[in-house]
Formats: sequence, C-alpha cells, structure tokens
Amino acid sequence: MTEVGLFIVLFAALFLGWAMGRKNSVKKPKRDKKSVPPDYFRGLNHLLNDQHSEAIDAFVDSLEVNSDTFDIHLTLGNLFRKKGEIQKAINVHQNLLARPEITQREMRMVQLELASDFMSAGLLDRASRLLLNMATASKKSEFHSKILTLLVDLYEFEQSWDKAIQISSELIKDSPTKKEIKRLAHFHCEMAEILSKKEQWKEAFQHYKQALGVDPSCVRASVGAANVLSSQRRYRDAIKELKQVAEQDPEFISIIIPQLKDCYQRVWGGSGFIKFLQEQNQKKPSAALILALAQHYMEDDKEYAEMFLVEQLRSHPTLKGFRELINLQMRDSRGQNQQHLEVLFELIDQLAQVKPQFQCRQCGFSGYQLHWQCPSCKNWGVVKPIHGLEGE
Repeated sequence: MTEVGLFIVLFAALFLGWAMGRKNSVKKPKRDKKSVPPDYFRGLNHLLNDQHSEAIDAFVDSLEVNSDTFDIHLTLGNLFRKKGEIQKAINVHQNLLARPEITQREMRMVQLELASDFMSAGLLDRASRLLLNMATASKKSEFHSKILTLLVDLYEFEQSWDKAIQISSELIKDSPTKKEIKRLAHFHCEMAEILSKKEQWKEAFQHYKQALGVDPSCVRASVGAANVLSSQRRYRDAIKELKQVAEQDPEFISIIIPQLKDCYQRVWGGSGFIKFLQEQNQKKPSAALILALAQHYMEDDKEYAEMFLVEQLRSHPTLKGFRELINLQMRDSRGQNQQHLEVLFELIDQLAQVKPQFQCRQCGFSGYQLHWQCPSCKNWGVVKPIHGLEGE
C-alpha cells in the first residue's frame, strides 16, 4: 500500500478514537481529560516526524478492541504484512484472537489473516495446521471457500501436488471458478510429469486424462498425453491428442508441429500432416504453419514454395517468414546480390532471435520459453506464443 493509503488508514483510526472519546465525554463528563488516549499524541508525533512504522504501533496500542475498532486492527495487521513486517502483523492478529469480546465470525476472519501471515513468514506447518483445523470446523461457513483457497495456495507453493489436487477438487465443488478449474487441471499435469520421469506411463496418462476431465481446454494435458503415447509407440493415438490442440486453442499449434510431423511420418507418411497444416493455415495463419508448408513445397518445387511464401507474407507478415524467404533466395543468388542478402538475413535473424517468443496474457511477462505457470503473476495457463510481426 502507498504512503497515502497509510495516512488514510491512520487518520481514520485517529478520527474514530476521537469520536469515541467525545462520545464517552458526553456520558462521563468527569473523564474528559482521558477521552483521548495519550498514545494518539505519541502516534501523531511519530507521524509528523515521518516515523510511519512507529506511528502505526502507537495507534494500535491506543485503540481498544471492540466492534467499532475491529476492522481497523485487522486492516493495520494487513498493512504490516504487505509492508513485509510479518512479525508485527502476527502480533496484531494474535492480539485480536486473545480478546474474548470478538465474535465467532470475527475470530474466523482473524484466523484467515493469521494463516496468511504464517505463509508470508514461511511458517508453512503452522499455516497448514491452522487452516486444516478451520476447514474441519467451518465446512458450512461463509469462509470455507477462502480457507480451501489458502490451503491450495500453500500446497501449490510446497509443490505437494497430491494434496493440492485433493483440496482443489473439494474447492471447485463449492466455488467452480474458471481460475480454480484451470489450476486443478495443471496440478494433475504436474503429477503426470513426475510420474512420466519415473516411467510410470499408465498413472501419468490417467492424470492427463483427469486434467482433461476437469478442463477440456487444457492444452498442456493434450500435449502431455501425446508424449506418453509416443513413448509407448502409440503414434496414431498421439496424433489424435495433438490434433485436439487445434480445437482447444489454435494459438498453440506452433508448439505441436514438430512432434505431430514425427508421429505422422512414423505411421502414415506426410500426406495427413500436410492436409492438417493446410486446413489450420486457412483458419488461422501463423509463422510456424506457413514455414512448415513452405519447407514441404520446397521438396518438389522451389519456385512454387517462394510464390507461396510471398503470398502468405503479404497477408500475414512476420520476421520469421521474411527470414525464410531471404534464405530461399540466397540459395540461387551469386556475387554481390548474395552478399547483400546475407547481410539482410543476419540482421533479421538476430532481430528474430532476441525477440521473446511467449507472453503472459494476464500480466505481460514475456520470455523465450513456454511456462505453464507464469513466473511473474503465478497464474496457470496464461502464457501463450506471441502472434504478430515479431512472433507467429
């Protein structure tokens, strides 16, 4: 939170304390001198001296815990956590829990914040115990989904995928949001990858299928299932899984082309593969599709391949496409023309190589590798190949 936000909260706390003191002074005139706690003046002094942390401490000390000040204490504890002062946040929230006057609902709210404090501090065991106890005691409460969400966050951080799958499956029964459904599918994929490394192909394939059962649009699950099938030489079945990607999200076709070509060559030759490329290029052109088709046409007719490439570049210009066109023309050029083309090829090649290939559609993070979980915003399934002049 910004410093302006801090001031708003602090002055809100100050105003509330002053109002409460004035109210008390009306009822009890003899206590006028004590209507404003001295800690408020101490807090103001710290605030005027730009000692923000000390000011917050003073205001916390000066506010009694009751129904009027509970939300302020909760907010101040959250501020401490967001500023990285985790121990102070824990102290505030534990102090709230120790007050017998808070209601059952308020206690649950504080426990949730305290669990978040423990997670931020790396005290995962304490957070897990607290959340599991809350989940057992609050199965039908308004906080149950929030409790399960924090548990899933915790197990995801620990990479305890089996526990994450269990809690996440329970969560989407209560709150089947698109984000949670997508996340559960990727948890199954994480388990499948671990099992694949151990060559437990059957169990890995089952997890990929479970991922698709949860989220039929999960590209990662289809690609992973195809990898398992290919490892067992079930190339026809692998082709079906890979072709499914075109229906799930055409933007990912570029990542399946090499494997799809290999599978086709092992069972049916290249005819089915080329037909697939042509169909997909008509629906949604991409650099990967255009280049794969151009390379195929080169085997039979170089002139036709160049004409095809030029035609495609007019409607779908990309750096990768221009680089390939220059590469084709270099093969027949000689002398000075060839030198000029080589210089141009090197420039475009360097430009294409330094450009990121993938980008998160959620936060804008970009990179050269496909991450199924964005390294920046931590969302699942939001990083995709870049399209346009500098991408596909």
